[in-house]
Amino acid sequence: MDRLVLWLGRSPTLGFAISRVAFSAAATWQINAMFGNEGDFAQTVLLLKAGIWTWTAISIVLNSLTPPLGLLLRPVSLIFDLIAFLTVIVLCEPLQIAALGCLFFVAWSASDRFGRSAIIVIGFCLIFAFMARGYYEVWTPGPRTPDVGRAIDSLTIVIGCLIAASMLSMSILEQRLISWTERLQGVGLSFQKSLAQFLVEQISHLMNSRYCAFVWETMEDEVIHCDLIDGSGLRQVTLPQKQIDSLLGVQPREAPFLYSTQSPRLLLRGRIGILRNERAPDVSDAIVDVFGAGQGASFFVQAGELRGRIFIGTSHGWSPALLLRCLRIQEGVDLFLERHFFFLAWRQRTFAEARQALSRDLHDSVLQTLAALRVRLVTAIHGLSEANVPDQLAELKSMEELVTSEQAHLRRLLSQRHNSPSGSAVDLIREVERCCRFIALQWTIECRLNPVDRPIIVSAETAAEVEFLIREATANAVKHANARHITVSIAKADDEILIALKDNPGTEAKACESYNGDFELQSQSIMKRLGKIGGTAYFHNLSMNSLISIRLPSSLPRSPI
Repeated sequence: MDRLVLWLGRSPTLGFAISRVAFSAAATWQINAMFGNEGDFAQTVLLLKAGIWTWTAISIVLNSLTPPLGLLLRPVSLIFDLIAFLTVIVLCEPLQIAALGCLFFVAWSASDRFGRSAIIVIGFCLIFAFMARGYYEVWTPGPRTPDVGRAIDSLTIVIGCLIAASMLSMSILEQRLISWTERLQGVGLSFQKSLAQFLVEQISHLMNSRYCAFVWETMEDEVIHCDLIDGSGLRQVTLPQKQIDSLLGVQPREAPFLYSTQSPRLLLRGRIGILRNERAPDVSDAIVDVFGAGQGASFFVQAGELRGRIFIGTSHGWSPALLLRCLRIQEGVDLFLERHFFFLAWRQRTFAEARQALSRDLHDSVLQTLAALRVRLVTAIHGLSEANVPDQLAELKSMEELVTSEQAHLRRLLSQRHNSPSGSAVDLIREVERCCRFIALQWTIECRLNPVDRPIIVSAETAAEVEFLIREATANAVKHANARHITVSIAKADDEILIALKDNPGTEAKACESYNGDFELQSQSIMKRLGKIGGTAYFHNLSMNSLISIRLPSSLPRSPI
């Protein structure tokens, strides 16, 4: 019952069809009352009844016609309905109220088709019709029997109830759309799924659709994604390029449109608001292949760096009211996306400023500590310079060199953060060589980089990630496997960076359980860092050695939408 009431408010089609049948039944009762007792009018009565019910059937069938035939015949049907109901109002007083009720649906349909100006035209026509009643005699040749009067009054009440239910349904739908939009604006960044999946779920629930799909891309990566929810649940779908071009190639791009897989045409409004149909068989074929047969609506979404098109599987026919509803949903989605991207940028900037402030504080604190440690080391070296302890002096000088190198490394990192533009390019090989020298000083081991023929140019952020991964993997090898020799190999293949670290355990390597084959690296810090940038890491058994292989994208992905 709830669906029936809400359907009455989505479009005048259903209410108009029921009201037309009720009016035709009332007209049939009235014709029998007026001519039923006169045998000379038997053929006329039969023709009138056949004409009324034929007109009713044709008018109902016209609503299911596909463009362009439906668009051409619908205005003719509305004009004929207007003339017929105005004529009944002028000439037949018993059917006057029922005709006025049907005229309400005529005005609603005309406003959907031609805009609100059509209601003003129909209002003037109704005024002239009532004025014309003073110049014509109302046609009531026979007395109105009680049975006919009760039947006509009952059918008139049915039409009035349909009008009230339609208006109530329109109000409910409007309130639901307003509350949905308000709730959507209040979400901000508080949802667990991805942005595309969240939108698909929300729109599917609002429209009570068979399926809802969001075909989208970002201006940064220009990769087309498709998130789909249907009876099988929420999932991502990979689309071939031909279907992508068909689904996103509708012009004008910003206009919502209605489609049916039984018709090669689309119903849409142009830039000035005029309904028109476009032949697009490729779009219909792509919709059948991806979403299956049926009817639906689609509208365009663009905000920030996100743009795409949403497809909703519904059964509203070729109703212009659905296009207006899609426009309202489109406005709510655009407003939500603009608000979302604003909050996202604000949060990222806030976090960046907090990280910069923290890095400055840590930088000052750590550098001061390292400077004090270096002074103490220099003092200790100077005090032992005259003593015959060469091993201790060598160890202290190595520690001083490590502290000096760490100071330079911290200053370089901070300088790159604040002075280098985002995405600035560096030579990865040179950065890794510097990192290997630092690791050798830090852990008192041998750490070297296998020679590379050509430089590998990457962004400064990518080079920093590679350095952190190598330092963390080396620390694990030294602490957990007593590694004394580390060999680093690095290469670039397509859009990925491949890193391999082979360790040579010391003479007192820690005992470990026997194992065969390769398995995912167990270091939580490395796997967490790789998970954020879309990388992987594995540990390989090489009999006397162990090998850690790391794979990560050459350009770090941006934060997901």
